[in-house]
Amino acid sequence: MIRILIVDDHALVRAGIRALLQLQPDFQIVGEAADGHEAIQQVQQLQPDIVLMDIGMPGMDGLAATRAIHQNYPQVRIITLTQHENREYVLPALRAGARGYVLKRAPDDTLVRAIRTVAAGETFLDSRIADVVAESIRHQGATPTDPIETLTEREREVLQLLASGKTYQEIADILFISVKTVDFHRANLMRKLNLSNRSELVHFAIKHGLIH
Repeated sequence: MIRILIVDDHALVRAGIRALLQLQPDFQIVGEAADGHEAIQQVQQLQPDIVLMDIGMPGMDGLAATRAIHQNYPQVRIITLTQHENREYVLPALRAGARGYVLKRAPDDTLVRAIRTVAAGETFLDSRIADVVAESIRHQGATPTDPIETLTEREREVLQLLASGKTYQEIADILFISVKTVDFHRANLMRKLNLSNRSELVHFAIKHGLIH
């Protein structure tokens, strides 16, 4: 049996994944978690073979949880299961230790194949993700010298709005995204720019001419 832990902050999503996977005779759902901290606790208690990990969650996000689980429980294999297919999500997940990356809009059999592939010790990438990884490999030698060049257009927008004093809700309204997504971009900004608080972020934005 392949023992599986489902991690997603939406109860309905977890229920749907559980219903799908329970149809497989060699899958056993051993637990669920709604955020990164709970995922780590469940891994410690349940010792699953596979963790299906969402990325954008409140509190500790999926990237931080993936990194912690990979470092402390290397025998547990993690599959990122998310709606995000952009480079700024895919590559950090794989670097954090994910052995698979599947989009939530993929056909049901894709997730089933991913679980069996990763459980067998191999890597599985959704077909839509392969081009993203290939493009990164082609450009891996061209590392930007200026940290701001590592930011995506959306991350620059969030940086500028945060530095201008906007609240998470105001930014979400301006960019037509969720507050959770704003927080995810903020965490990415802090990590990419090696910043630890909002005042450092404001200083960085002023230095690079994003606000005056």
